[in-house]
Amino acid sequence: MVDLLGRRKTLSAPVLAVLVCRDGEAWLPEVLAALGEQSERPRRVVVVDTGSADRSAELLEQARADQVVDDVLTLPRDTSFATAVADAVALGKRRWADPGRWLWLLGGDSAPKPEQLAELLAAAGDDPAAAEVEPGKLIRRDVFERLERRPSPSPRDNARGGLVSRGRVLRLLSSPPFVLVAALLLFALINALVAGRLGSGLAGGRLLPVADLGTTWRDYVAAWHPVDGGTSSPASPSLLVLALLGSVLGGPSVVVSLLLLFGAPLAGLSAYFATRGLPVPPLRRAIAAGAYAVLPAALLSAGQGRVDVVVAHIMVPPLLAGIAAVMRRSDRKWLGRVCLTALGLALLGAFSPLLHLSLIVLALLAHVLLPGENARSQHRVAGLAAVVLLSVACLLPWPVVLLKNPEVLLHGLGARAVEQPAGAWLLALSPDGSAASVPGVLFVLAAVVVLAFAWDKRMLPAVGVAVFGWLLAAAVDGSAAEPISGGIATVGWTGGPLVLVAVGCSWIVLQAGQLKMPAKFPAVRPEFGLAALGVVLLGLVVSSAFAVISGPLGPQRPLAGPTGTRLVLDPGQQPARLVTGSGPRFGDDDLAPAGTAADWLRQVDGDLRSADPGRVREALAAVAARGAEFVVVPSDSQVSELGHGLVNEQERLPDGSRVLRLLLPSSPVKLVGPDLARQAQTEPEPTPEARPLPVAAQLPNFTVRVSEGGLGRALVLGAENEPGWYARVDGKELPLTTAWGHQVAIPLPEKAAEVQVGFTELPRTALLSLQAAAVLFTLVAAIPSRRRKPDPRP
Repeated sequence: MVDLLGRRKTLSAPVLAVLVCRDGEAWLPEVLAALGEQSERPRRVVVVDTGSADRSAELLEQARADQVVDDVLTLPRDTSFATAVADAVALGKRRWADPGRWLWLLGGDSAPKPEQLAELLAAAGDDPAAAEVEPGKLIRRDVFERLERRPSPSPRDNARGGLVSRGRVLRLLSSPPFVLVAALLLFALINALVAGRLGSGLAGGRLLPVADLGTTWRDYVAAWHPVDGGTSSPASPSLLVLALLGSVLGGPSVVVSLLLLFGAPLAGLSAYFATRGLPVPPLRRAIAAGAYAVLPAALLSAGQGRVDVVVAHIMVPPLLAGIAAVMRRSDRKWLGRVCLTALGLALLGAFSPLLHLSLIVLALLAHVLLPGENARSQHRVAGLAAVVLLSVACLLPWPVVLLKNPEVLLHGLGARAVEQPAGAWLLALSPDGSAASVPGVLFVLAAVVVLAFAWDKRMLPAVGVAVFGWLLAAAVDGSAAEPISGGIATVGWTGGPLVLVAVGCSWIVLQAGQLKMPAKFPAVRPEFGLAALGVVLLGLVVSSAFAVISGPLGPQRPLAGPTGTRLVLDPGQQPARLVTGSGPRFGDDDLAPAGTAADWLRQVDGDLRSADPGRVREALAAVAARGAEFVVVPSDSQVSELGHGLVNEQERLPDGSRVLRLLLPSSPVKLVGPDLARQAQTEPEPTPEARPLPVAAQLPNFTVRVSEGGLGRALVLGAENEPGWYARVDGKELPLTTAWGHQVAIPLPEKAAEVQVGFTELPRTALLSLQAAAVLFTLVAAIPSRRRKPDPRP
């Protein structure tokens, strides 16, 4: 029988290990796992639970079933440390007559090193007369029985006392989580320096430039957005997350840069603490978390500006652990655990709606399929229902957008992109078949080896997560749809689903016990096992470094060209954009176009790319009617020549694009006379000869005073006519009409009048209020409450 590194079982020493715990859920798994990894094992292990109110009892029962602990003694909460040890010794003598010559007294201040018991026994062997080795650790049983109680407080009490020693600091610096984070931070920093990305303003790939804090807040709360002709579509809640975090960390762009550049350390740390409930040594957890942190598919996504995959990489492990805790526990911390999990799910859903929905489905499947006497208890059902409903409420009104536009689940958030199907490469955890991402197959191979030679029925949930992730990846890879903002129909990016697969594979490996190798296989020497592990980790690190460095992500370039409203023809295959101000920026491509805006842009794009002068000139007139001042075309475009007299070349951009200024009236608000107003009601677009009068106003809200004029005249707005627009003439609200097939038109009286135009914000404000209430309740309920009475001291 050998373990994963080829080590054989060790013989036990004449030692009775006594571990006294009270509410030790946070540290018990590490200490119990460390006991199982001792190079010289104690003869017997007894744990005394002094009235724990958390999940300690469940962890201890599992440890006893796994034969890590020989017996568990439960005593009242006010039991002193000395009494607990004495009762444990008495229990040991009753059960085994001679539980051991030495007592090894353990607390929860730190997990013992693999060689610690062997070193203590060696020190005791050097002095045959020794009664105690390293005070507070190892003591002769006969001496303890004579003294009947210890003269010094427990190690855990010392830790709570706040005494800092040099040894404690050294242990902290050499602890697995500290080394893990330090190594991953160095890895991320080197990658950022090599790629030239160390800074707060990043863009490229699927990441559009991120606006400043004030603009991000305005974009999120706005009821109407001047994107592609205007839309009242709710903004993505990712803007809210960036605005909230940016208020603390120095701006939304800083938050995005931290996620993309240091996503690996954050993912490693979250994975390490998410596995603290498993009876696994800290070193193994740290190694698994480190491997997960450099998952090639996730770092490849980071290099391409896919913030949704990066957030999923960080959030999925703790969320799975949180869902598991909600399902199996119903103690007094139940509400806080539920709300904390719901907040995490909402954070994930703000960036990756598909993974948000997937974890909800996994939770419901686990509730139905996993056995247990409390499988359908009231707390479990209520907990899952609260997690689902609160996580959705914290995202309002974004879930409404998802229901109307399910293609967002396929494509996620970010700039429009054309994806290539991964096909069979999904089996290797590669979203695109690139050489840098294929080493993800190592996760799969490790899980297969464990399933073949160390199968345990407790691995079933992990297998379910991995299989579910693959099925989800196959569905995303095999489905094609247009993006929400319009464009070429394409399959989705499978990086997010493959994160689920990697989590499942890592979970399988962590639960492995000893490998049950067939007799014909020779025992693996420890040095060979360590060498193989080192090669695997090195391969993942190198491939992930190449994956993240090779992406198009880079420093944000200063805006070139005009900042006015402009139609931009894409040099590739995507349809044109109608851009206002400094856009396009993060969040713009996640807005659903209003009415026929996407079809209109596609039509105009086709007309401007044609060689027909008539189509080009009509398209230019239609663009001017939308309020555009400029048209940006590729260097080889013929728009300037075919639209002679309607445009004038103003400048060339660094990428070779040509900026053409429209010579037609192009303000966002225009006054049309009676004849042109009648034509606007019947024709789909204006003629190049139309000459409306520009009005000095900006959308969506403005007030102007018009003089006397002819009957039938109107104001025409360069915006899609959708519910929400209103107009008041001399204080009286008037019905609106449509101009040029889809634009807002406001009929005017013959007499002089004051005209007030705006877009209502009431529905948006109401939904934001509901969202704020849900977030505030969930946040407050997730904060751990203090105990009313301090723990009794021995």
